Amino acid sequence: SFDQPISVDDVAAIVHMSTTGFCKFFKKHTMKTYVSFLNEVRIEKACQLLLNREVESIAQVAFLVGFNNIVHFNRVFKQLMGQSPRDYVRQHRVA
Repeated sequence: SFDQPISVDDVAAIVHMSTTGFCKFFKKHTMKTYVSFLNEVRIEKACQLLLNREVESIAQVAFLVGFNNIVHFNRVFKQLMGQSPRDYVRQHRVA
């Protein structure tokens, strides 16, 4: 579930690697850090939820995809999508 914490330590333990070893392996094979990859997955899901009219607010979307802080969500969203969540909704929602 997206709203659950998914720490790098937990993932490393699941694949039977040290945290450092997992981070190096992950970056070597994806060219991304684990955290940046996780943020991309969460923002991709956020985009889907933002366009789904069943979600009440941007803050609700942020929490549903695993961000505990709306300011951080907005910052990461804008960094990855090039616009704020509100602007994304305005541009992509069909009336």
